[in-house]
Amino acid sequence: MTINPSGRLFTQKMEQLVDYVKWKNLSVETEQKLFTYYETKYRGKFFEEESLLSEMNESLRAEISLQNTRMLLERVPFLRRDVGDGRDEIFIGRLAMALRPQYYVSGDYITKQGDSGHDMFFILSGKVDVFVGDRKVVSLYDGAYIGEVALITKVLRTASVQAVAPSVLYRLTYMDFHQILDEFADMKTRIDELAKEMENRLQVTAKDPKK
Repeated sequence: MTINPSGRLFTQKMEQLVDYVKWKNLSVETEQKLFTYYETKYRGKFFEEESLLSEMNESLRAEISLQNTRMLLERVPFLRRDVGDGRDEIFIGRLAMALRPQYYVSGDYITKQGDSGHDMFFILSGKVDVFVGDRKVVSLYDGAYIGEVALITKVLRTASVQAVAPSVLYRLTYMDFHQILDEFADMKTRIDELAKEMENRLQVTAKDPKK
């Protein structure tokens, strides 16, 4: 059977991983996590996606990025722009190009309560559990998102999020998001107002956790 180039590269990558595991004398548990991670990330094909995208023009990059992420972005109310001035598609395209895929295996923490991370995550596939303290509050699946409060307000993480199955998420960083907002005054104003509302709610909750 003929193996295509991307499949052959993946096989070589996995062979390197076997040698690496032996060299580091890693535990069986860590070895299994590593193999699951690479299988989740590459799905049997090895591509240098960042390198490929960097060679394309902006229009083509946006088109490809949106095919994978439009549904995720449109689920978030505060990311919707419907002004009708010809720039709505440009805005969502900018967001799509800013997203970076992240891969997690069962047991990995995506965020930890009290951390200072400021990124937002969109779940493309998989399952994560959300904890406040030691209490599990919800499980989230494909299409859900986390971290929107930290993205907008830069407050400390209010919950821990842990993958409980191999999961693929897209990350939107605070820096990338606010650089995009600098190009869209109307969206920047909306996000600034939302940030004030969130901060007020957080202050009220801190004074009276029952609210």
